[in-house]
Amino acid sequence: MKYDVVIIGAGAAGLAAARSLTGAGQRVCLIEARPRVGGRIHTLHLADLPLPIELGAEFIHGEVDTTFDIVDAASLVAAQLPDDHWWSQNGRRERIRDFWGQIDSVRAKIGNLTHDISFAEFLRRRRDLSPRLRQLACRFVEGYHASHADRISASVLRTSDEEQEGTNKQFRIANGQDALIEWLRAGLDPRRTDLLLGTVANRVQWSEGAVVVHCGERRVRAPKLIVTIPIGVWKAGALAFDPPLPGKERALEKLETGHVVKIAFRFRESFWDDVNFLQTNDRFMPTWWTMAPFHTPILTGWAGGHSADALLAEGPDAMIERALAAMASAWDVPRRRLDALLVGTFTHDWQSDPYSRGAYSYAAVGGANAHAALAKPVKKTLFFAGEATSSDQTGTVAGAIDSGQRAAREVLR
Repeated sequence: MKYDVVIIGAGAAGLAAARSLTGAGQRVCLIEARPRVGGRIHTLHLADLPLPIELGAEFIHGEVDTTFDIVDAASLVAAQLPDDHWWSQNGRRERIRDFWGQIDSVRAKIGNLTHDISFAEFLRRRRDLSPRLRQLACRFVEGYHASHADRISASVLRTSDEEQEGTNKQFRIANGQDALIEWLRAGLDPRRTDLLLGTVANRVQWSEGAVVVHCGERRVRAPKLIVTIPIGVWKAGALAFDPPLPGKERALEKLETGHVVKIAFRFRESFWDDVNFLQTNDRFMPTWWTMAPFHTPILTGWAGGHSADALLAEGPDAMIERALAAMASAWDVPRRRLDALLVGTFTHDWQSDPYSRGAYSYAAVGGANAHAALAKPVKKTLFFAGEATSSDQTGTVAGAIDSGQRAAREVLR
């Protein structure tokens, strides 16, 4: 088949772009390094559990039409999570009143900076924040944004989410995030689509109106290319461009790849109460959540930024031990009871995964315009998508899908 467009990456962005393009009559080749589609969406369906386990993306963040249009079209079940946040210290739990209001009050203090600084530097400069609020804000920024507080842009945090209604609402797809992927994949026109799984693209030769993608000994040619690879892969030099793209390299220097450890613990029965999100000051695993609003004996631990680095440095076996110790302290449950109830653990090392090399992106100091710069097409030949090219929905599945649809529109122009 002769192709109109080649797309590197069959995650949410690549599939969204391919669906739009094949629907418009374009002939598309999708190149995917993994043996599956979905990218950083990785859903496990266990026969004896009513809900799937998400090793990657898990929530819908905000009431975004992009995602809910698919939820409605595919007749999926999306349940809103209780906006229920707690703090645990020394085995004592207390509700965090107006969690989002407290976070927004900190962001509002950032103001308009003449020179951008890191969020950690911003916190150091503020003398009017209580130790508790300072710690809560830092934990939120490192967890929610999968960032290092000493690297993430304070200016970008000030403006993030401020104009999006319903941003703080979160939803869980009972069918699994992979149901979004399957809906996108099902919409590809099979007469106009070739999907190459387990195929690693390592080099792009290009000139205006002509692209050759090298996949080992294989060559795929088309007039146009959409690149959707995660920035961790790009920054590692796993995909080379000939000639190089200095503008994109400058944008990548201002973007960081988030570090995350996520572990789902399955128990014989629930030992926790109706707490949904639980924050702690544990060095290794500071954040926990349940499967609320559903009642399933799965408890998920989450570490971002420096906590993720500390946990990963422990090694796989010790990592589970550290997490269980943090869980016992956070929920004030004897460790021997946890061991007796534990059925299994589920995790994926996204940092070591060669096709992700991290979680999702965030803007470093001075990186306010980097997402937009990464998204800009080059000579009507190279186009770019993926959550890292979204300025307003960075790090989300909705941002990835939006970016794929946007790249498809740019190609069709």
